[in-house]
Amino acid sequence: MKDIVAFANTKGGYLIFGVSNNFEWIGLDDRSDNDCDSAVIADLLDSYCEGNIDFISNIIHLDAKPFFVIYVHSSNEILSFKKDGQYQKKIWGKDTKSFPENIFKRNDVYCRRNSRSIKADAVFFRKKNVKFKIIENVLSQRNLYNEFIGREEHLIDLHIKLKNPNNRIIQIDGIGGIGKTSFVHYFCEKIIKSELQDIDFEFIIWTSSKRDKYTPLGIKNIEEYNSNYNDLIKDIYLFIQEQGLTEDEESSDFEETCLKFLNSYKVLLIVDNLETLNDLELLRLLENFPNSSKAILTTRENLGSFFMARINLTGFKEVEEFPNFLDSQYKYFTNKNNSFLALYRNKVRELYKYTKGMPLAGQLICYQLANNIPIELIIKNLKSGDAYREILTFCFEGSISKLDVNQKKILYLLSLTSDEDYLSADDLHYISEIDSDEIGFVILPVLSSISLAMSHATEDGNIGYNIPHLAKVYAKRFIEQDGYTNLKEKYEQFLSEKKHFNDGDFNNTQLLKRSKARNHKETIAADKALRTLQLSNIDPDFAIEQIDELIKMNSEFPFLYLMKGKILDNIDHPKSFVLAKKEFLFSIDLDPNFLESYIELGYLEMKNRFGKNKYSKDMLNNAIHFFQKAIEIDPENIRANSGIAQAYTLQSNDVKYNPIDKEKHRLADLANEHYKFAYHRGDILTNWQKHTNAITSYNQSKNYLKNLRYFDKAMKCAEYGLSFEPTNKLLINIREEASFRLNPKKFAESSFREKGWVK
Repeated sequence: MKDIVAFANTKGGYLIFGVSNNFEWIGLDDRSDNDCDSAVIADLLDSYCEGNIDFISNIIHLDAKPFFVIYVHSSNEILSFKKDGQYQKKIWGKDTKSFPENIFKRNDVYCRRNSRSIKADAVFFRKKNVKFKIIENVLSQRNLYNEFIGREEHLIDLHIKLKNPNNRIIQIDGIGGIGKTSFVHYFCEKIIKSELQDIDFEFIIWTSSKRDKYTPLGIKNIEEYNSNYNDLIKDIYLFIQEQGLTEDEESSDFEETCLKFLNSYKVLLIVDNLETLNDLELLRLLENFPNSSKAILTTRENLGSFFMARINLTGFKEVEEFPNFLDSQYKYFTNKNNSFLALYRNKVRELYKYTKGMPLAGQLICYQLANNIPIELIIKNLKSGDAYREILTFCFEGSISKLDVNQKKILYLLSLTSDEDYLSADDLHYISEIDSDEIGFVILPVLSSISLAMSHATEDGNIGYNIPHLAKVYAKRFIEQDGYTNLKEKYEQFLSEKKHFNDGDFNNTQLLKRSKARNHKETIAADKALRTLQLSNIDPDFAIEQIDELIKMNSEFPFLYLMKGKILDNIDHPKSFVLAKKEFLFSIDLDPNFLESYIELGYLEMKNRFGKNKYSKDMLNNAIHFFQKAIEIDPENIRANSGIAQAYTLQSNDVKYNPIDKEKHRLADLANEHYKFAYHRGDILTNWQKHTNAITSYNQSKNYLKNLRYFDKAMKCAEYGLSFEPTNKLLINIREEASFRLNPKKFAESSFREKGWVK
């Protein structure tokens, strides 16, 4: 009787008899009532309950086990008991005994709470009064915008995160003016209107820590806001009181009442603008948030001190969301059905460039247009920041004012970039000279946490950073700039150096790319090393001094040891080979996958074998070993394949021709396998690439001619090389030799005719 009345007083539901206390589906047994007739149950209800209860009952068999099921309909009226509910409770065992058990008293009202039937309290009567709809204070909060646009992906993400039983706290973060409050407000509306059927809350409590708000007429101070943990608790307590959810004898301790409420009911707590609450007690509450409830926090600053689900809001999408938002706001401010897109569609891309879809900026643009300010002037002001002091102050001042000196320096550096350029952590270290660990582990995470540093994967595989356009405007014009002039000069020097690298000649640019410079500092060192290498032909001693100085400042950069090896290889010194090889090997010690050093070692061994008959075979084998290591790193590398092909060609040359012995052919065929990858391909080649292809063709032609004796292939290969360098004498000579070998008589007649000796 108690359970059926409790169900009827609440939302109704099913009672299933035949399930043990351990939730095992055992079916009815000898402890069950013998009489399950609906008429008997109806008579019992009439005798105990004031009012009518609609129910349906039936016996259902599952796996041959009988279960008795009662479905109770929810009652429109509040039902109480006519008399006390007392029965003889049996104790089951060897000797069955019974004693009187009092379940309820006359006039008691019972309801369901979670999985229990309990005596009704103030919360039940309030919920019954609103027909068990969500009790909330959300709809009384003023929303900033007249219409909610877009954010579909984020709405789905928040829905999924809120459903996840492991998520107690969900953080919505982003810069000021990005629409965090409107986003959460709209989502709560969907819950309240039962548009999200699988989200189940009894209460939604909205609390706010906003101290000011931005309107198109300027920044307005908010008189009432939460400034600390105690204010938040009082706000929750005020909701409980105003909704009539407390009993007269309830504790007067605000905190105890609030925590008990959050523990007892399914509550969704919204804390708007959490970053203004700098309170350890609040963080303690969030870290130990009650299991039955959940919280959504909006904040400009990422609270990374404990685990929570996170959604970062950025501006509207450029293609649909931002134009639709502008259209909506323009109609609102003009109070007409005018279409923004019909009038200004061609300006949307430019507006987006300067606002990155920030809703607050879009709203101000539409307000100004509605007040007859020309759009050209609006765009000009957006670009420069003129007339946007208040909106920029509202969005950024609170967060930026909390930054320390070094954090502001990095923010200022990022503000100097164009919207398309990104600076890596190493770039920022090079320009600012701030410790790289501080930049990577402290400053950039702090800027990211307040949505001021946007990360982006660059073409070279690094992570670059930039900041939104309006934040650039604020940082450049409105934050303190004492001592920043020097930073600006260093940044301009950095840009000049980058331009020099990008505009350099092809060979040096390619070598710079292959240097594996990990940051801008190493790129500069690599560039200086290349210039030092060019200088080594004129003044080798000075070049070695310069390269040693660079190594002193960049001792872990393998490319510098490679350059020193090349300088030593170029000088006229009896030990140049040994000294150069030592530097190349040292660069490989620093980086076992440094491709360029293996290639240089291969060419060094192959070049120095001449005149060293005793060691030439070993040196040629060494060259092949180093080229093979290079090819393991990059199988299609042109220089490595060209080097090993030449080495196999030389080995084949050293084997005397013997029709029975196939070693000469084997080595020559191996060479040809690598010649396939030794050519530069493409419709447009530089002169240097054409010359390289001509030399490769000469070496391969010689391999066909001398080692394999494929004269027709030698001829074709030489002609292919001449397509790159038509006047190359080596190729002309080898083509003539191949032609002679193919047909000596024809070659002689053709030669005599060219010289005019025969007609």
